[in-house]
Amino acid sequence: MVPQLPDDILHMLCEELALQRSFDTLFNCATASRALAIPALTWLYRSHHKSPVRGGGDDEAISIATHELVVQKWSILWRSIVASALNATLFPYCRYITTLDLRDLAYLLENDKFKGKILKSFFRADLAKFHHTIEVPYRKSKRTVLNVNSIIDAVGEAVTEHTPMLEQISGRLLSHALVRWVPRLPRLHSLELWDGMALEDKLLHASIRDNCPHFDALSIYHWQSDDRDHKLSSFIGGLRPQSLKYLETISDTGIGPEAFLALNAHGESLKELRLCLRTDTLPHLSLLKGCTAVETLRLEDNDGHTDIKATQNDVFLEVIDWLRNCKDLKNFSLTNFVDAAAIVFPLLLEEKIHLRKLDIDTYVVSSNKMFHQALVHQRESLRALTLSGDSDEM
Repeated sequence: MVPQLPDDILHMLCEELALQRSFDTLFNCATASRALAIPALTWLYRSHHKSPVRGGGDDEAISIATHELVVQKWSILWRSIVASALNATLFPYCRYITTLDLRDLAYLLENDKFKGKILKSFFRADLAKFHHTIEVPYRKSKRTVLNVNSIIDAVGEAVTEHTPMLEQISGRLLSHALVRWVPRLPRLHSLELWDGMALEDKLLHASIRDNCPHFDALSIYHWQSDDRDHKLSSFIGGLRPQSLKYLETISDTGIGPEAFLALNAHGESLKELRLCLRTDTLPHLSLLKGCTAVETLRLEDNDGHTDIKATQNDVFLEVIDWLRNCKDLKNFSLTNFVDAAAIVFPLLLEEKIHLRKLDIDTYVVSSNKMFHQALVHQRESLRALTLSGDSDEM
Protein backbone atom coordinates (compact mmCIF):
# COMPACT_ATOMS: atom_id res chain seq x y z
CA MET A 1 0.00 0.00 0.00
CA VAL A 2 1.41 3.41 -1.00
CA PRO A 3 1.46 5.83 1.96
CA GLN A 4 -0.44 9.10 1.44
CA LEU A 5 0.37 12.53 2.78
CA PRO A 6 -2.28 14.11 5.04
CA ASP A 7 -4.59 16.61 3.33
CA ASP A 8 -3.24 19.53 5.36
CA ILE A 9 0.29 18.83 4.06
CA LEU A 10 -1.00 18.75 0.49
CA HIS A 11 -2.73 22.09 1.06
CA MET A 12 0.49 23.57 2.45
CA LEU A 13 2.47 22.37 -0.57
CA CYS A 14 -0.09 23.80 -2.98
CA GLU A 15 -0.19 27.06 -1.04
CA GLU A 16 3.56 27.40 -1.50
CA LEU A 17 3.20 26.77 -5.23
CA ALA A 18 0.55 29.50 -5.35
CA LEU A 19 2.84 31.92 -3.52
CA GLN A 20 5.49 31.18 -6.15
CA ARG A 21 2.85 31.66 -8.88
CA SER A 22 3.61 28.22 -10.29
CA PHE A 23 0.26 27.95 -12.07
CA ASP A 24 1.38 25.28 -14.54
CA THR A 25 2.56 23.06 -11.67
CA LEU A 26 -0.70 23.57 -9.80
CA PHE A 27 -2.67 22.62 -12.91
CA ASN A 28 -0.55 19.47 -13.34
CA CYS A 29 -1.16 18.60 -9.68
CA ALA A 30 -4.91 19.05 -10.19
CA THR A 31 -4.87 16.52 -13.04
CA ALA A 32 -2.42 14.10 -11.39
CA SER A 33 -4.64 12.44 -8.78
CA ARG A 34 -7.87 12.72 -6.83
CA ALA A 35 -5.94 13.40 -3.61
CA LEU A 36 -4.22 16.43 -5.13
CA ALA A 37 -7.16 17.80 -7.11
CA ILE A 38 -8.94 19.65 -4.30
CA PRO A 39 -5.88 21.33 -2.70
CA ALA A 40 -4.42 22.20 -6.11
CA LEU A 41 -7.67 23.67 -7.45
CA THR A 42 -8.32 25.47 -4.18
CA TRP A 43 -5.05 27.38 -4.43
CA LEU A 44 -5.19 27.69 -8.21
CA TYR A 45 -8.46 29.62 -7.99
CA ARG A 46 -7.64 31.34 -4.72
CA SER A 47 -4.74 32.98 -6.56
CA HIS A 48 -6.41 33.19 -9.99
CA HIS A 49 -6.28 37.00 -9.87
CA LYS A 50 -2.48 36.75 -10.19
CA SER A 51 -2.61 34.54 -13.27
CA PRO A 52 -0.40 35.66 -16.19
CA VAL A 53 -3.28 35.20 -18.66
CA ARG A 54 -5.36 37.89 -16.98
CA GLY A 55 -5.43 41.11 -18.95
CA GLY A 56 -4.58 39.13 -22.08
CA GLY A 57 -0.95 38.91 -20.99
CA ASP A 58 1.41 41.83 -20.55
CA ASP A 59 3.81 41.19 -23.41
CA GLU A 60 3.00 43.55 -26.29
CA ALA A 61 5.68 41.94 -28.47
CA ILE A 62 3.85 38.61 -28.87
CA SER A 63 2.38 37.62 -32.22
CA ILE A 64 -1.31 38.06 -33.08
CA ALA A 65 -1.86 34.30 -33.00
CA THR A 66 -0.24 34.00 -29.57
CA HIS A 67 -2.27 36.96 -28.33
CA GLU A 68 -5.49 35.31 -29.44
CA LEU A 69 -4.47 32.12 -27.64
CA VAL A 70 -3.84 34.07 -24.43
CA VAL A 71 -7.24 35.79 -24.73
CA GLN A 72 -8.83 32.38 -25.27
CA LYS A 73 -7.21 31.08 -22.05
CA TRP A 74 -8.27 34.28 -20.30
CA SER A 75 -11.88 33.73 -21.37
CA ILE A 76 -11.75 30.08 -20.25
CA LEU A 77 -10.60 31.19 -16.81
CA TRP A 78 -13.59 33.50 -16.41
CA ARG A 79 -16.00 31.03 -18.00
CA SER A 80 -14.97 28.36 -15.50
CA ILE A 81 -15.63 30.72 -12.57
CA VAL A 82 -19.05 31.79 -13.83
CA ALA A 83 -20.05 28.27 -14.87
CA SER A 84 -19.11 26.92 -11.43
CA ALA A 85 -21.57 29.39 -9.89
CA LEU A 86 -24.25 27.71 -12.01
CA ASN A 87 -23.22 24.24 -10.82
CA ALA A 88 -22.09 23.45 -14.37
CA THR A 89 -18.55 22.30 -13.51
CA LEU A 90 -17.10 19.25 -11.80
CA PHE A 91 -15.59 21.34 -9.00
CA PRO A 92 -17.04 24.51 -7.38
CA TYR A 93 -14.22 26.83 -8.47
CA CYS A 94 -15.97 30.03 -7.38
CA ARG A 95 -16.10 28.75 -3.80
CA TYR A 96 -12.31 28.85 -3.65
CA ILE A 97 -11.75 32.45 -4.74
CA THR A 98 -10.95 35.26 -2.30
CA THR A 99 -10.66 38.08 -4.86
CA LEU A 100 -13.27 38.93 -7.47
CA ASP A 101 -11.73 41.43 -9.87
CA LEU A 102 -14.58 42.42 -12.16
CA ARG A 103 -12.31 45.03 -13.78
CA ASP A 104 -10.49 42.16 -15.43
CA LEU A 105 -13.74 40.66 -16.70
CA ALA A 106 -14.66 44.06 -18.16
CA TYR A 107 -11.26 44.25 -19.88
CA LEU A 108 -11.89 40.81 -21.37
CA LEU A 109 -15.32 41.76 -22.71
CA GLU A 110 -13.88 44.95 -24.24
CA ASN A 111 -10.78 43.30 -25.73
CA ASP A 112 -10.64 43.49 -29.54
CA LYS A 113 -9.70 39.79 -29.69
CA PHE A 114 -12.79 38.76 -27.72
CA LYS A 115 -14.93 38.00 -30.74
CA GLY A 116 -15.84 35.20 -33.16
CA LYS A 117 -15.24 31.71 -31.78
CA ILE A 118 -13.90 32.97 -28.45
CA LEU A 119 -17.01 35.05 -27.79
CA LYS A 120 -19.39 32.29 -28.91
CA SER A 121 -17.60 29.72 -26.78
CA PHE A 122 -17.76 31.97 -23.73
CA PHE A 123 -21.52 32.56 -23.96
CA ARG A 124 -22.56 29.07 -24.97
CA ALA A 125 -24.82 26.69 -23.03
CA ASP A 126 -25.38 27.79 -19.40
CA LEU A 127 -23.69 31.17 -19.92
CA ALA A 128 -26.01 32.16 -22.78
CA LYS A 129 -28.20 34.09 -20.36
CA PHE A 130 -25.29 36.49 -19.67
CA HIS A 131 -25.04 37.51 -23.33
CA HIS A 132 -26.47 41.02 -23.00
CA THR A 133 -26.11 43.43 -25.92
CA ILE A 134 -26.94 47.03 -26.69
CA GLU A 135 -27.19 49.12 -29.84
CA VAL A 136 -24.85 52.10 -30.15
CA PRO A 137 -24.47 54.77 -32.86
CA TYR A 138 -21.95 53.84 -35.53
CA ARG A 139 -21.27 56.18 -38.43
CA LYS A 140 -24.70 56.81 -39.96
CA SER A 141 -26.38 53.75 -38.47
CA LYS A 142 -26.14 51.58 -35.36
CA ARG A 143 -24.29 48.47 -34.37
CA THR A 144 -24.80 45.87 -31.68
CA VAL A 145 -22.13 45.52 -28.97
CA LEU A 146 -21.85 43.78 -25.64
CA ASN A 147 -23.54 45.56 -22.77
CA VAL A 148 -20.56 45.27 -20.45
CA ASN A 149 -22.18 46.91 -17.41
CA SER A 150 -25.19 44.64 -17.62
CA ILE A 151 -23.02 41.53 -18.02
CA ILE A 152 -20.83 42.51 -15.07
CA ASP A 153 -23.90 43.05 -12.90
CA ALA A 154 -25.39 39.68 -13.88
CA VAL A 155 -22.11 37.79 -13.41
CA GLY A 156 -21.51 39.41 -10.03
CA GLU A 157 -25.04 38.53 -8.96
CA ALA A 158 -24.51 34.87 -9.84
CA VAL A 159 -20.96 34.46 -8.54
CA THR A 160 -21.41 36.21 -5.19
CA GLU A 161 -24.13 33.69 -4.35
CA HIS A 162 -21.39 31.05 -4.14
CA THR A 163 -18.25 32.79 -2.81
CA PRO A 164 -18.22 32.32 0.97
CA MET A 165 -14.45 33.00 1.09
CA LEU A 166 -14.58 36.27 -0.86
CA GLU A 167 -12.52 39.05 0.74
CA GLN A 168 -12.13 41.64 -2.00
CA ILE A 169 -14.21 42.97 -4.91
CA SER A 170 -12.85 45.29 -7.60
CA GLY A 171 -14.44 46.90 -10.62
CA ARG A 172 -17.10 49.15 -12.08
CA LEU A 173 -19.72 48.34 -9.52
CA LEU A 174 -23.24 49.71 -9.18
CA SER A 175 -24.59 50.84 -5.83
CA HIS A 176 -27.74 48.72 -6.02
CA ALA A 177 -25.59 45.69 -6.91
CA LEU A 178 -23.41 46.07 -3.82
CA VAL A 179 -26.51 46.39 -1.66
CA ARG A 180 -27.60 42.96 -2.92
CA TRP A 181 -24.19 41.30 -2.73
CA VAL A 182 -22.76 42.49 0.58
CA PRO A 183 -25.09 40.46 2.89
CA ARG A 184 -23.70 37.30 1.27
CA LEU A 185 -20.06 38.20 1.95
CA PRO A 186 -19.24 37.98 5.67
CA ARG A 187 -15.48 37.87 4.95
CA LEU A 188 -15.40 40.99 2.75
CA HIS A 189 -12.66 43.36 3.86
CA SER A 190 -11.85 45.44 0.76
CA LEU A 191 -13.55 47.34 -2.07
CA GLU A 192 -11.62 48.71 -5.06
CA LEU A 193 -14.05 50.90 -6.97
CA TRP A 194 -13.72 52.41 -10.42
CA ASP A 195 -16.41 54.96 -9.51
CA GLY A 196 -17.25 56.20 -6.03
CA MET A 197 -20.92 56.48 -7.02
CA ALA A 198 -21.16 52.82 -5.98
CA LEU A 199 -21.09 54.04 -2.36
CA GLU A 200 -24.00 56.48 -2.60
CA ASP A 201 -26.83 54.20 -1.50
CA LYS A 202 -27.19 54.62 2.27
CA LEU A 203 -28.48 51.07 2.54
CA LEU A 204 -24.96 49.95 1.62
CA HIS A 205 -23.42 51.75 4.62
CA ALA A 206 -25.58 49.85 7.09
CA SER A 207 -25.20 46.59 5.17
CA ILE A 208 -21.40 46.66 5.35
CA ARG A 209 -21.48 47.62 9.03
CA ASP A 210 -23.90 44.80 9.89
CA ASN A 211 -22.67 42.02 7.60
CA CYS A 212 -18.94 42.59 7.06
CA PRO A 213 -17.11 42.72 10.42
CA HIS A 214 -13.72 42.51 8.68
CA PHE A 215 -14.23 45.38 6.24
CA ASP A 216 -11.22 47.72 6.55
CA ALA A 217 -10.02 48.90 3.11
CA LEU A 218 -11.38 51.20 0.41
CA SER A 219 -9.88 52.38 -2.88
CA ILE A 220 -11.64 54.73 -5.31
CA TYR A 221 -10.40 55.67 -8.78
CA HIS A 222 -12.70 58.62 -9.48
CA TRP A 223 -16.05 60.10 -8.51
CA GLN A 224 -18.08 62.60 -10.51
CA SER A 225 -21.30 63.67 -8.81
CA ASP A 226 -22.70 66.42 -6.61
CA ASP A 227 -21.74 66.53 -2.93
CA ARG A 228 -19.02 63.91 -3.35
CA ASP A 229 -17.26 64.91 -0.16
CA HIS A 230 -20.48 64.67 1.85
CA LYS A 231 -21.35 61.28 0.36
CA LEU A 232 -17.89 59.87 1.09
CA SER A 233 -18.12 61.29 4.60
CA SER A 234 -21.47 59.54 5.08
CA PHE A 235 -20.00 56.22 3.98
CA ILE A 236 -16.95 56.51 6.25
CA GLY A 237 -19.14 57.61 9.14
CA GLY A 238 -21.43 54.64 8.58
CA LEU A 239 -18.64 52.13 9.21
CA ARG A 240 -17.88 50.75 12.63
CA PRO A 241 -15.59 53.20 14.48
CA GLN A 242 -11.89 52.37 14.43
CA SER A 243 -12.27 49.77 11.68
CA LEU A 244 -10.88 51.40 8.52
CA LYS A 245 -7.20 50.61 7.97
CA TYR A 246 -6.65 51.64 4.34
CA LEU A 247 -8.04 54.46 2.20
CA GLU A 248 -6.90 55.41 -1.30
CA THR A 249 -8.22 57.98 -3.78
CA ILE A 250 -6.38 57.57 -7.09
CA SER A 251 -7.65 60.63 -8.95
CA ASP A 252 -10.15 63.42 -8.24
CA THR A 253 -12.86 61.97 -6.00
CA GLY A 254 -13.89 65.23 -4.35
CA ILE A 255 -12.50 64.20 -0.96
CA GLY A 256 -12.43 67.22 1.35
CA PRO A 257 -13.13 68.59 4.83
CA GLU A 258 -16.21 66.48 5.62
CA ALA A 259 -14.46 63.22 4.75
CA PHE A 260 -11.33 64.33 6.64
CA LEU A 261 -13.38 64.89 9.78
CA ALA A 262 -15.11 61.53 9.36
CA LEU A 263 -11.74 59.79 9.13
CA ASN A 264 -10.91 60.88 12.66
CA ALA A 265 -13.37 58.23 13.85
CA HIS A 266 -10.79 55.76 12.48
CA GLY A 267 -7.74 57.63 13.76
CA GLU A 268 -6.49 54.68 15.80
CA SER A 269 -7.00 52.06 13.08
CA LEU A 270 -6.06 53.92 9.88
CA LYS A 271 -2.57 52.71 8.90
CA GLU A 272 -2.34 53.59 5.20
CA LEU A 273 -3.65 56.78 3.63
CA ARG A 274 -3.16 57.62 -0.06
CA LEU A 275 -4.95 60.76 -1.22
CA CYS A 276 -5.16 62.69 -4.47
CA LEU A 277 -6.20 66.21 -3.52
CA ARG A 278 -7.48 69.34 -5.23
CA THR A 279 -5.90 72.69 -4.41
CA ASP A 280 -9.04 73.88 -2.63
CA THR A 281 -8.86 70.92 -0.21
CA LEU A 282 -5.24 71.46 0.85
CA PRO A 283 -6.13 74.08 3.50
CA HIS A 284 -8.28 71.44 5.24
CA LEU A 285 -5.56 68.79 5.60
CA SER A 286 -5.07 69.58 9.28
CA LEU A 287 -8.60 68.27 9.92
CA LEU A 288 -6.94 64.84 9.77
CA LYS A 289 -5.17 65.64 13.05
CA GLY A 290 -6.84 62.70 14.79
CA CYS A 291 -5.32 60.21 12.30
CA THR A 292 -2.02 59.74 14.09
CA ALA A 293 -1.63 55.96 13.67
CA VAL A 294 -0.74 56.33 9.98
CA GLU A 295 2.32 54.34 8.91
CA THR A 296 2.15 54.96 5.15
CA LEU A 297 1.12 58.37 3.85
CA ARG A 298 0.98 59.43 0.22
CA LEU A 299 -0.38 62.85 -0.68
CA GLU A 300 -0.70 64.16 -4.23
CA ASP A 301 -1.64 67.71 -5.21
CA ASN A 302 -3.75 67.23 -8.32
CA ASP A 303 -3.11 70.83 -9.43
CA GLY A 304 0.45 71.37 -8.20
CA HIS A 305 0.69 75.13 -8.00
CA THR A 306 -0.07 76.06 -4.38
CA ASP A 307 2.67 76.85 -1.86
CA ILE A 308 0.84 76.49 1.45
CA LYS A 309 3.75 77.77 3.50
CA ALA A 310 3.99 80.97 1.48
CA THR A 311 0.26 81.65 1.11
CA GLN A 312 -1.32 80.18 4.26
CA ASN A 313 1.38 79.78 6.87
CA ASP A 314 -1.11 79.10 9.69
CA VAL A 315 -2.50 76.15 7.73
CA PHE A 316 1.04 74.97 6.97
CA LEU A 317 1.90 74.94 10.70
CA GLU A 318 -1.27 73.00 11.52
CA VAL A 319 -0.41 70.36 8.91
CA ILE A 320 3.12 70.08 10.32
CA ASP A 321 1.69 69.70 13.82
CA TRP A 322 -0.49 66.81 12.62
CA LEU A 323 2.38 65.07 10.86
CA ARG A 324 4.74 65.42 13.83
CA ASN A 325 2.21 63.53 15.94
CA CYS A 326 2.26 60.59 13.51
CA LYS A 327 4.95 58.78 15.49
CA ASP A 328 4.53 55.51 13.55
CA LEU A 329 5.03 57.12 10.14
CA LYS A 330 7.39 54.93 8.10
CA ASN A 331 6.64 55.63 4.43
CA PHE A 332 6.01 59.19 3.27
CA SER A 333 5.43 60.40 -0.28
CA LEU A 334 4.55 63.89 -1.52
CA THR A 335 3.74 64.26 -5.20
CA ASN A 336 3.34 67.59 -6.98
CA PHE A 337 3.65 69.60 -3.74
CA VAL A 338 5.48 72.88 -4.36
CA ASP A 339 6.53 73.08 -0.70
CA ALA A 340 7.32 69.36 -0.27
CA ALA A 341 10.80 69.93 1.22
CA ALA A 342 9.44 72.45 3.73
CA ILE A 343 6.77 69.98 4.86
CA VAL A 344 9.21 67.09 5.29
CA PHE A 345 12.04 69.09 6.93
CA PRO A 346 10.63 69.26 10.51
CA LEU A 347 9.73 65.56 10.38
CA LEU A 348 13.34 64.65 9.65
CA LEU A 349 14.34 66.31 12.93
CA GLU A 350 11.61 64.62 14.97
CA GLU A 351 13.27 62.08 17.29
CA LYS A 352 10.26 59.76 17.50
CA ILE A 353 9.72 59.52 13.74
CA HIS A 354 11.83 56.92 11.93
CA LEU A 355 11.21 56.98 8.18
CA ARG A 356 12.03 53.92 6.09
CA LYS A 357 10.97 55.36 2.73
CA LEU A 358 10.79 58.98 1.57
CA ASP A 359 9.69 60.14 -1.88
CA ILE A 360 9.25 63.79 -2.86
CA ASP A 361 9.28 65.73 -6.11
CA THR A 362 8.56 69.24 -7.39
CA TYR A 363 11.05 71.06 -5.19
CA VAL A 364 13.97 73.38 -5.92
CA VAL A 365 17.16 71.53 -5.06
CA SER A 366 19.46 74.54 -4.84
CA SER A 367 17.42 76.35 -2.17
CA ASN A 368 16.93 73.38 0.17
CA LYS A 369 20.37 72.80 1.63
CA MET A 370 19.03 72.52 5.19
CA PHE A 371 16.54 69.87 4.06
CA HIS A 372 19.34 67.79 2.53
CA GLN A 373 21.46 68.13 5.67
CA ALA A 374 18.52 67.11 7.85
CA LEU A 375 18.28 63.75 6.04
CA VAL A 376 21.22 62.55 8.13
CA HIS A 377 18.93 62.47 11.18
CA GLN A 378 17.06 59.57 9.56
CA ARG A 379 20.19 57.60 8.61
CA GLU A 380 19.48 54.73 11.03
CA SER A 381 16.06 53.93 9.57
CA LEU A 382 15.91 55.31 6.01
CA ARG A 383 16.20 52.56 3.39
CA ALA A 384 14.68 54.12 0.26
CA LEU A 385 15.05 57.76 -0.81
CA THR A 386 13.71 59.31 -4.02
CA LEU A 387 14.23 63.02 -4.64
CA SER A 388 13.11 64.63 -7.87
CA GLY A 389 13.02 68.35 -8.54
CA ASP A 390 14.51 71.38 -10.26
CA SER A 391 18.31 70.97 -10.14
CA ASP A 392 19.20 74.22 -11.91
CA GLU A 393 21.98 76.12 -10.15
CA MET A 394 22.61 73.13 -7.94
